[in-house]
Amino acid sequence: MKRFRVRDSFNFFLERQFVKGAHVQLMFVAALIGLISLLGGILVLPSGDPTGTISEAVWWAFLRLSDPGYLGDDEGNWRRLVSTILTVLGYVVFLGSMVAIITTWMNSKIRNLEQGLTPVTTKNHILILGWNAKTIHTAGEIFQSVGRLRRFLKFYGARRLNLIILAEDVSPRHVQELRDNPLIGNGADEIVLRTGIPIDREHLKRVNSLNAAAIIIPSSSYTDRELITPDVETIKTLLSLNAEAVDSPVKGRFPYIVAEIQDQSKIKAAYRAYSGPMEVIGSNTMISRLLAQNIRHHGLSAVYNELLTHSVNNNIFCREYPEAVGKSIYELRKAFPKAIILGIVRLKDGELTPMLNVSSDFNIEKDDRLVFIARNSSHINFNPLDSAKQRSPVKTKHKLKIEEQEGVVKILILGWNHHIPALVRELCTYEDEYYEITMVAVYPKEKRIIQLQKIENLTERVKLGHIEEDYVNESVLKNLNPSAYDNVLLVSSERVLEKEEADARTIVGYVLLEELLENTGKKPNILLELSDPANEALLRKYKTEVIISPLILSNLLAGVALQRGVNSICKELFTAGGAEIIFRRYEEYGLDAGIISFSDLENKAAEFGETALGIYKTNLVDRDENNLILNPAKFKNIEITSEVRLVVLTTVY
Repeated sequence: MKRFRVRDSFNFFLERQFVKGAHVQLMFVAALIGLISLLGGILVLPSGDPTGTISEAVWWAFLRLSDPGYLGDDEGNWRRLVSTILTVLGYVVFLGSMVAIITTWMNSKIRNLEQGLTPVTTKNHILILGWNAKTIHTAGEIFQSVGRLRRFLKFYGARRLNLIILAEDVSPRHVQELRDNPLIGNGADEIVLRTGIPIDREHLKRVNSLNAAAIIIPSSSYTDRELITPDVETIKTLLSLNAEAVDSPVKGRFPYIVAEIQDQSKIKAAYRAYSGPMEVIGSNTMISRLLAQNIRHHGLSAVYNELLTHSVNNNIFCREYPEAVGKSIYELRKAFPKAIILGIVRLKDGELTPMLNVSSDFNIEKDDRLVFIARNSSHINFNPLDSAKQRSPVKTKHKLKIEEQEGVVKILILGWNHHIPALVRELCTYEDEYYEITMVAVYPKEKRIIQLQKIENLTERVKLGHIEEDYVNESVLKNLNPSAYDNVLLVSSERVLEKEEADARTIVGYVLLEELLENTGKKPNILLELSDPANEALLRKYKTEVIISPLILSNLLAGVALQRGVNSICKELFTAGGAEIIFRRYEEYGLDAGIISFSDLENKAAEFGETALGIYKTNLVDRDENNLILNPAKFKNIEITSEVRLVVLTTVY
């Protein structure tokens, strides 16, 4: 029994030495080779070696051990036997062990390099902390923002884009997912991946966070964890970044951060956690506002999908033009013939304040930033020659009223996720509007009620009802009588972790709903919220309204990182009151059906204190035709019919 204990102790000692690395393993093999050479020399010494010295005998043994070519040079049976044994041991110990150790070391080194454990040395890079549903799309939007990216790099004195992503466990799968994204493609080879978690300060040093030009923190998926929520992790990351900056030898080095916070009540805590420049995007609030606006103005999802994603054409731009100072909005329209001016962003009391849908005679002041809708950065180059040809600004006749909701609006919500409480809170902010909301999901009714009771200023104008059922069931849908509702909203469930599976349930529920409503006289307005952009193509033949939350938030994160004023613009555009995008009938402007140029339509909208953005066609027969024409050419003739709605930017007081 004692012998086994000695052997176990030796094996344990050997294991602890070997795990120290290849250098210890090589030293062990070298010692073993020396021992074998010594034993071989002692064994062959009595066989009549001419030199008769132990050193020559050991050298003879080492040569046979390391090189099998000496095997045929020996004479005598004993010498040949020892030589054969040494040659065989040479294959096993000298060659086998050395190759095994070096191969293992190289594999380990390559694996470490693939995992991204080496600290980066780049400066003025863009850093994305965390790998989730929005990471790839955010990287893709950055790659596509050519003009904005060029100005961003010029501002920081960088020659090329250095994009670094910190993921919890880097693997070839991450690289392939980046390469599969159509916005990135071969650009995936230019993205640096590093292994780590954002809340660990040592991992933040690995990605050189202090020297980053911009840091983006997309929030991870929401789960049932009650204590460690995504917002808690984000705020902890901000505290870690703040501690790194405070402890840095170079004082005052706080990189610019764009952070996503899901719970609106934690936004102030996020700002307190970091002392440097930062923009916080309230994702729940943003998506809930988009959903609420689409419920109030059916069809707006097409406008949102174009303005807030790169998948189509137009995007929101914000840029300062010193040459525009002193000029009116009316003068500047022809200076930007391929863009629509929405207004300005002005610095007031240290905060960027948007002023959208301003009058035609509004004059630009120093440091004002113009806000545009345009297809790309090249379309917002200032053209002073055209601006000099302008006549006097259009005078505003009178303001038009916005069509208000009549009666009680009945909404059926199928599914449950963390956007629903925010949507209810948003609907409560619309005064003099009444809603009856029925929520159907497998998520426990008691938990839903607890989350909804946390809403501040919950009004009696919004009635809430709960049904605990699986809506992906034809009999359940039939009993709900969806034709009795004005709006039906289908959302991806949080109880399904994979976004593909969550969207699958939403899409199947929608197909069942369409089949059920096919022969009914009244059909409600249906809106889907999806998690995966690839699934939108599955619904193309239905021409239904779709909002893809991760895609919109990714575009916003990338846009705010490259243009800080974009966050304030979106807050103004998609909140209750202030500037809003709505649809108008052409009769409200006193127009007749027929042909009109977009330039004339802009002037007509300006007479009523509004900004024309384009047109929206309802009830299209051809499903391949685009129902939204946004920012058309100024002198393009547009056909106005009863099925056309004017897309305008107005102001709600």
